[in-house]
Amino acid sequence: MIRDLLSYEFLRLALFGTILVSFLAAFVSPIVVYRKMEFIGDGVAHATFAGLAVASILSSDAIFFGVLSSVIFALFVWYFSRKNKFSESSTIGVLLPVFMAFGVLLLSKSRSYTVDLSSYLFGNVLLVNKSDIFFAIGVIFFTIIVYLLFWRDITYYIGDEKAAKFYGIKVNLISLFIMFFVSFSVVATVKISGIILMGTYIVLPGVFAKITSKSFKGIILKSLLFSLVSSLTGFTVAYYFDLPPGPTIALTAFVALLITTTLKRK
Repeated sequence: MIRDLLSYEFLRLALFGTILVSFLAAFVSPIVVYRKMEFIGDGVAHATFAGLAVASILSSDAIFFGVLSSVIFALFVWYFSRKNKFSESSTIGVLLPVFMAFGVLLLSKSRSYTVDLSSYLFGNVLLVNKSDIFFAIGVIFFTIIVYLLFWRDITYYIGDEKAAKFYGIKVNLISLFIMFFVSFSVVATVKISGIILMGTYIVLPGVFAKITSKSFKGIILKSLLFSLVSSLTGFTVAYYFDLPPGPTIALTAFVALLITTTLKRK
């Protein structure tokens, strides 16, 4: 494997992309799990599909249109839930099939329909390019800056939104930042995990961290450890057994979580 990493750039990019996405998961997954936003992560992932379909039809930048569609989706969810028009779940339930159907209709007119659909739905880490790497690095920097500036606010918001509002924290602004954060993270992750398997990075690390940590800092570190180990293990297994990396990483993460939960109960 080391020899191939030195010989083939696409394999190095795939490995580097997997590591970067693992770092992103360490920050986004605990928030998603503690705020019970798992459905939002799934909804944003499906919304990204519409943007990727537009990019495919126009032969344009997939990252730009992926971010655009996911941000539009996140803004809709944020606006309607904050204005008490609908609950978050109801809004996502309405918009998710709309964005997904729009993407499928567009891709049905594309000559590369089958290939694109498979790559978007189930992921293909070997298609990660330098643009994806730079985008993931940019999202990580954005995330770190937001955490440094709003660490106390985010901690209060995750723990108790009503208490955070009572202490003067701008919960609407924090909520909007988190929506953008989830959207950017999903777009950065989609080539590796795919839309259907997005929970591998958006949910599982946070669940692991929640059952093994007591402090928020510990949760971030445990989430990072879980995400890195499961991703690199899955990537290695996929390489040696010639398996699709995305599903292999997903199953590896699930097995790791299952073992952890079993041992924790004992």
